[in-house]
Amino acid sequence: MMRRNLTVFSAVLVSWLIVLPGGDCQALSPQGAMKKLRKRYRSVKTLQAHFVEMFEWAMTGETVRREGSLVITADDRFRIDTPEQLIVSDGETVFRYNRTTSKVIIEPVGGDKQEMLPRRMMLGFADEFKATALAELPVAGRPGFRLDMIPDDPEEVMITGATLWVSAADLVVRRLKLVDLNGNSTTYILSDVSFDLPVDSTVTTFVVPDGVELFDLR
Repeated sequence: MMRRNLTVFSAVLVSWLIVLPGGDCQALSPQGAMKKLRKRYRSVKTLQAHFVEMFEWAMTGETVRREGSLVITADDRFRIDTPEQLIVSDGETVFRYNRTTSKVIIEPVGGDKQEMLPRRMMLGFADEFKATALAELPVAGRPGFRLDMIPDDPEEVMITGATLWVSAADLVVRRLKLVDLNGNSTTYILSDVSFDLPVDSTVTTFVVPDGVELFDLR
């Protein structure tokens, strides 16, 4: 998911009235919103959702769209399933199965491969970024807010900026936009989001299909 180099849009620091869990209404700063999101997502053990991904090339404006399902765990296991591709990791090894070309690429997780881990963007974003601006607006048909962020270390994550769209009542990220060092953007729209459902080891275990071309890069 971090395979693409992802430019944060400039914004003015703003505080808005946000409806928080429990129905309380109070002025919330960007830093305050990030603090609440950090607390919310640090406790998440698993995340499952349907997603739509839209990648836009900065130079041409061309957009590539795909959709599928994802499963992410706090211990770096994951499964990303689309009609064209299946990406699975048991936390130590990443398997990329291209169903169109019948090729499987096997890579280790660790070192400079850490940027590939979906956990860092979907669960650990509050530890990777600093909030710069917040704006109140509807999110997925309900009260919410947009939070603009910049990374603590752009070269480490290969991203210059990110934006979250969050439903305020439950503090769930419904949309995530990443902008890379070349200005290309990737937006993930999440639906049917579930937290902390059990994830059996078989979900994040890959069995190499018969007849595929295998590239083992471990």
